[in-house]
Amino acid sequence: MIELIRYALALIVAHTHLWPIGFTGAGWQAVFAFYALSGYLMTRVLHQRYGFAPAGTAAFLVNRVLRLWPAYLVVVAGTALALHFLPLQNFFFSLILPHTLLEKVTLVTILGQVGFDFNYLIPLSRLAVTSWSLSIEIFCYCLLGLYFAKTPVRLMALAALGLVGISLATGYCWLVPSPYYGPYCFQNRYGVLQAAFIPFAAGGLVYFCRPQLRRWLVAYWKWLAAALLAAEAAVAASLFASATIGPFLGVVGMVAVLAWHGAERRPSRTVDFIGRASYHLFIAHMSIAAILVVGLAVPANTFLVFALTTVVALALSGVLVPLEWRLNRMRSRISGWGGQRAPAPSRLHPSWLQLCRRAQATDAPRATSGCEMASLHSQ
Repeated sequence: MIELIRYALALIVAHTHLWPIGFTGAGWQAVFAFYALSGYLMTRVLHQRYGFAPAGTAAFLVNRVLRLWPAYLVVVAGTALALHFLPLQNFFFSLILPHTLLEKVTLVTILGQVGFDFNYLIPLSRLAVTSWSLSIEIFCYCLLGLYFAKTPVRLMALAALGLVGISLATGYCWLVPSPYYGPYCFQNRYGVLQAAFIPFAAGGLVYFCRPQLRRWLVAYWKWLAAALLAAEAAVAASLFASATIGPFLGVVGMVAVLAWHGAERRPSRTVDFIGRASYHLFIAHMSIAAILVVGLAVPANTFLVFALTTVVALALSGVLVPLEWRLNRMRSRISGWGGQRAPAPSRLHPSWLQLCRRAQATDAPRATSGCEMASLHSQ
């Protein structure tokens, strides 16, 4: 289920960029849903596989590199090659070869592509256009692994930091206006590092008390569905709602999905392929579309360019996924550096212990069964 949801979210983002019809805010919600999903998965693997000792944290971060960089570097190299023959910047402004040392470093490492103010990323070369969100994800991975994923209280502190951070960024936008911030200073709550703190924290909190959240979801799902539909209608009808609460609806939706389904058994090879292909579509769709539009004169902003890009991205996954499967064996060995861990109840804040105690009495054996552990192979 998680793998299929990942691909659906990547399709929504690609659709928003390449065939922008209807409600374009769905792409923003998809990005925040990705963040919440990552917060859940990373918190889970940190507790159940890596732990928080220095060796475990090191293994966690090394495996993030092995998971993200190979496909990213392939996309960057292919885009750089295409730029020697095609003016891809005519399709999107950031598709230019790097010139400064900062651009070269951020292009190769992904790190540093985003700051605490949106204007920071505007002049930077990005040969994988959506890699700015990877930069945010990697920053949050480090925060979770080094400190915040250890307890629910720390995750709530991360969410509080995010709220303060986006509030300050919004205030700065009002004081120092820029055309790049978008309506109602949207980009300073979206394309900045602190934008992902609340979604990551929300996903991580699902890990600690999923059984209780699932019970609440079963009891009140009709009210939640009605509230979400009303919020989506408001977001579709109002630019203010779209630019403020809009992206966070993706977080609410993902939290509900995670609370209901949690982790699954080891996916089939086909389903695992689809899950991995979602990442390739997400990072490559703008480069593929640029080549199709600029080099092959495929009409921009059409279903044709969206469909062809999706097909080409799947073909790219046909090459990259087998490579990732081989790398996964190395990642499995590296994950052993930290040993396999499970969350210790003594580390939970007393208020969360009280909140979860009734759920744990009936649901914890299922929630911590082999089903939870089996899907860790892809993290």
